Amino acid sequence: MTESELIKEITSQLGDNYISGDEEIIQNFLNRYTQIASNASHRESNDKKLIPYVVNAVVQSYLRRGKEASSSNNEGGMSDSFIDIEDKLKKDILSIRIMP
Repeated sequence: MTESELIKEITSQLGDNYISGDEEIIQNFLNRYTQIASNASHRESNDKKLIPYVVNAVVQSYLRRGKEASSSNNEGGMSDSFIDIEDKLKKDILSIRIMP
């Protein structure tokens, strides 16, 4: 899957939450989480097995923008507890990790 296809998939998952023109922000998240996933899994950064995990992390990070320092959020009677996205990504890819 090419980088532009990944960005399209991510913007599609974001739906109405996506702000037109934020491709660079998504690209930065994509680069960051791809590198983290690659390092933690000992796989090449273009390994297709990393894609679902990286996409999930990018979507979560995009939706959380502006609330980085918060551990939870309460709005309109709805409550959200935030997890550490990088830690979750590292834990999620343990099952596909290549042992060095």
